[in-house]
Amino acid sequence: MRVLCVTRIFPNRAEPTFGPYNAKQFSALSRLGHDVTVVSPIPWLPGAERLGAKTRAAHLGEVPAADEVAGLPVRHPRYLHVPRVLSVHAPLYASAVLPIVLPLRSKLDVILSPFAYPDGVASVLLGEALGLPVVIKLHGGDMNVGAALPAPGRWIRWAFPRAAGIAAVSEPLAALALAYGAAPERTTVIQDGVDETVFRVRDAAEVRTKLDYPAERRPLVYVGRLERRKGVFELLEAFPAVQEAHPDVDLVLVGDGEDTAAIERLAQPFGARVRLVGNLPMQGVADWIAASALVTLPSYAEGTPNVVIEALASGRAVVATNVGGIPRMITDPRMGLLVPPKDVAGLARALVDALARAFDPHLVARLADRG
Repeated sequence: MRVLCVTRIFPNRAEPTFGPYNAKQFSALSRLGHDVTVVSPIPWLPGAERLGAKTRAAHLGEVPAADEVAGLPVRHPRYLHVPRVLSVHAPLYASAVLPIVLPLRSKLDVILSPFAYPDGVASVLLGEALGLPVVIKLHGGDMNVGAALPAPGRWIRWAFPRAAGIAAVSEPLAALALAYGAAPERTTVIQDGVDETVFRVRDAAEVRTKLDYPAERRPLVYVGRLERRKGVFELLEAFPAVQEAHPDVDLVLVGDGEDTAAIERLAQPFGARVRLVGNLPMQGVADWIAASALVTLPSYAEGTPNVVIEALASGRAVVATNVGGIPRMITDPRMGLLVPPKDVAGLARALVDALARAFDPHLVARLADRG
């Protein structure tokens, strides 16, 4: 099958760790014998280069128009990104991609697009223009957050009935897709997998030595975008209680995002007790998870987050919010604890409690086995 993958969420020269799960999945499709081409549009703003690193558009300015990532050919067209005017994001996105894919029409069988808006909607616009079926993959925030906004919601209600397929990573996400007009017979649940050669039970002490992390201390690890919606601000608010109850625990934040600078400022009073290690390749993420005493994800909304899958596969208990598909992932207190989103006191109590427990890594991994 000849597959055109259309998504903004894909590694590039400026953000090599952005959307690694898409790179792995598309690469796996290619290894299965499918002909895979990736189009990953780059947001563009007139004069963005004069803003330095203040905008993502400026940061991505040096990404080449064509590249190869994970063994796949990738095109990076620029699309006009109009901040805050959400209603135009999908049509502007589609109009930038169309000139690239139009000459490829006879060589394509299907469009695959992770994320509902603007990617999935733009792909349906492209599919309508090219006469190609479109499959949209839902991840969580695209529906739990994005679809609730008026303009994206209207576009999603238009696009979903026209999609040839909707693939959701969890049952609640599939149910939400149906509520937005997806056809039941064309909607399916496909849980994200995990590379068990990378995310596996390992001895925490050995991995801490590899990371040159002090043997007498324990890292509480967060992996994800450094953005308010991921609950990182609440995590920092909760950390003083962890500090007091567990003086041997540090908070390690793996990732980057639009709120990195604000998080850095909030972390300063904690000194070495809070570390920001930035974006890391998959093996680096796996090392910090394996080294952790506990993994935490206090997001406001999620689908079936990869970091929870990866932490549990690594035998690490998780303290996370009871949103999206997470309650169906952490189904036993021997795997971790769930708290309401935005509940700083509840998050603090859960972290203090979980850090005092002795979770069995092999039991955690076994309980998480989804068959």
